[in-house]
Amino acid sequence: MFECNVLIVGSGLSGSSAAYHLGRLGVKDVVVIERMSGEAYGRYHRTCGEAVSDRMLSLAGVPGGSEVREVRKIRITCADVDMDVPVKGHIIDRERLLKELRDGSGADFVKGSIDSVKIDPEGITAVCGDREYRCRYLIGADGAFSRVRREVFGTVPEVRFAAVNNLVDGDSETDILGFEVSTRYPGAYRWDFPSKSGLRSVGYAVGTDDVEDPVERGIRFIVSGSDRKVVQGNCCLVGDAAMLANPLCYGGIGVALISGKRAAEGIARDDLSGYSDWVRSDRMFDHHFMDALETFKGWNEEDYLDAVRPFRKGYSLSRGLYAMLRRPRWANVYMSVWMAFRKGW
Repeated sequence: MFECNVLIVGSGLSGSSAAYHLGRLGVKDVVVIERMSGEAYGRYHRTCGEAVSDRMLSLAGVPGGSEVREVRKIRITCADVDMDVPVKGHIIDRERLLKELRDGSGADFVKGSIDSVKIDPEGITAVCGDREYRCRYLIGADGAFSRVRREVFGTVPEVRFAAVNNLVDGDSETDILGFEVSTRYPGAYRWDFPSKSGLRSVGYAVGTDDVEDPVERGIRFIVSGSDRKVVQGNCCLVGDAAMLANPLCYGGIGVALISGKRAAEGIARDDLSGYSDWVRSDRMFDHHFMDALETFKGWNEEDYLDAVRPFRKGYSLSRGLYAMLRRPRWANVYMSVWMAFRKGW
């Protein structure tokens, strides 16, 4: 039996953020369990779009230095229309950021995988192979297939799909995040982002597209939901384990970092209710995103053409308002997409 104050299951962005902020807040005796190591860990985190808004980075309170490229525009391509939306964000080096968070945390990192979790009046016990960890607080940061979520909370994602991300040779000297939407990618999109020098990140849902001769390829599962119960006693969920990714744009990096910080602040106060209240009330978790996704998933070719028609001369806020007035059946999609640009990534 190993005893600790806080046990974090998973050392991705949300778990590493929690460990980092616990250290900054003076919380001692923190242990992080991670099942992946070495190249497998690095490869998993490299195959990601790595785009995050400046707003999210600021709220996350993470160390700087991992930004590799500015993002100043989102371009949505639908049919023969390109809509350019001004934004402020960055492409980050996710591996570098993770290292900075781990190195700045002061936590003990252990390789392993959780087999079961038990909560009783005396505390929380997590079984990891032939070891048992007894802790006062448990943070489930174990991703899309979270065992902590399954065993303690019993909730399942409403949205879960496998996405392929390819790092390909190409011009990365751009500040544009490209999204292509069509019936080929129902309820989703194809993305084309700048990446590290000389590379681009190209991704899509498994089975909807392909890329020849990628430099590197990886698959990750994207999950989201509206049944986001994130606190039970002294146990909480963060990041993908908590299904916090935006269900419309699938942005998950920023919210993973922020959720780790918010959970750490609650533990430092010995009160996780503020973290639960944040997830319940913040606009980035608004139910309209999921409602808009359900509408968007059902679009046919004529619907795409109709929805994009008001923007044939370009995107502007006034054209967006005009579109909502003239096409009220798509109003929730228009509003939710706009909110996703502001709060979802």
